[in-house]
Amino acid sequence: MEPASFITKFIVFITAFTGWKAYAAILGILTLCGLGVPIPEDITLIAAGILSSVGNISLAEALILGFVGVMIGDTILFFAGRKLGHKVFTLSFFRHIFTSKRIALAEKKILKNSKFICFTARFLPGLRAPIFLTAGVMGVRPVVFFSLDGGAALLSVPIWVIGGWWFGNHLESALIFAKRMQISMLIGLAVLIIAYFSIKKFRRNKNSSRHS
Repeated sequence: MEPASFITKFIVFITAFTGWKAYAAILGILTLCGLGVPIPEDITLIAAGILSSVGNISLAEALILGFVGVMIGDTILFFAGRKLGHKVFTLSFFRHIFTSKRIALAEKKILKNSKFICFTARFLPGLRAPIFLTAGVMGVRPVVFFSLDGGAALLSVPIWVIGGWWFGNHLESALIFAKRMQISMLIGLAVLIIAYFSIKKFRRNKNSSRHS
């Protein structure tokens, strides 16, 4: 979680926009978030919800903008990886954002569980962007990537946007909500990972017993 003072200033900055400027701000900032620039995506989505709460945009517009915004960055990264392959890691933009350690970790996770990681990466801020870029490099099929990443975005985006809409201008309450929701998501993700690998191990043991 970013320092509260920075988050408050960030939210105030975004929620000052109206009309097309509000649309451009949300889409632009979320695109940068998706490309790996260290800007808090969840707080941007909460700000979009606050914009709808105060009447600058509608809630439906905030939800659509939030979903489209997070998917734009993901799409750019994925297809950059597919188009350029490992050469993409030599580009100055990505070289400054993604360390070799993060790329290596992303490759390791995708090699082991490409489908599962494309879904869970949405909830892993530090690894999300390098995983999506590496997924393209390593040839994950577009239909697999977009169904999993899009499905995860359909779950996460409404939580943050509706949370911002619900709390409106009560920034302190919104920040408490964001902190608790981040913890809840991490717990839920941990449970999902444990369940996934438990089922995978059970199936592997079952297949082994059949062939023994």
